[in-house]
Amino acid sequence: MYRACNPQRPFLCPTKTILIIWQSEETYKTIFRDRFDVMQYAKNLACRGVVLCSVCHGQLKYHSSYRRYLQDEESNREQGWVAQVHCAACGKYPALLPEFIMPYKHYEAGVIEGVIAESENGVNVEKSGGCAADASTMRRWVKQFRERGAQAVGRLLSLLLELYNRHISLLKLQNRTLLKQLARLLREFPKPIPKNGNIVGKANSILTTKNCGFL
Repeated sequence: MYRACNPQRPFLCPTKTILIIWQSEETYKTIFRDRFDVMQYAKNLACRGVVLCSVCHGQLKYHSSYRRYLQDEESNREQGWVAQVHCAACGKYPALLPEFIMPYKHYEAGVIEGVIAESENGVNVEKSGGCAADASTMRRWVKQFRERGAQAVGRLLSLLLELYNRHISLLKLQNRTLLKQLARLLREFPKPIPKNGNIVGKANSILTTKNCGFL
């Protein structure tokens, strides 16, 4: 029987739009730019049951799409589209985000993860050469990840036990950075991270589909 995480303990304050992050294919970054292609792709995902309502696990149906702007590591800005679906069972309207989009962030998830990884390896964000974002923005990314990373680790541990009866000893996570702890836990889930995927995106895809918030 499907059980969602406790909705009273989200990573963020509740919002009007429910977010479901899913593991996209490499070609989706091109599809993301075209509204019609995004609509067709979302219809296909919903029809095949690849994505289900994270609140009640009900079947979804394409509803609409909205503009979404995204920036790469050089701060180049491009416009894309995000599909919004409807669950007839509970009346919710989740938005479907590919894993390369970080919720409520302008930069790609992979860019943000790169800054976080450098910070965890002792690199001062002001000396980070892989991202053109200003230092204050990068410091916010790192601070937010530190605040939510431990929670995410705990949620993933709970999901592994609840869904797959897999218990991971905390000793296996000792002396690892938060990012590496997440990577270790994600290896225990089905559908491992693709070579072109990122740890934060994969973690968010699992957390949001189980109504457990996001990083």
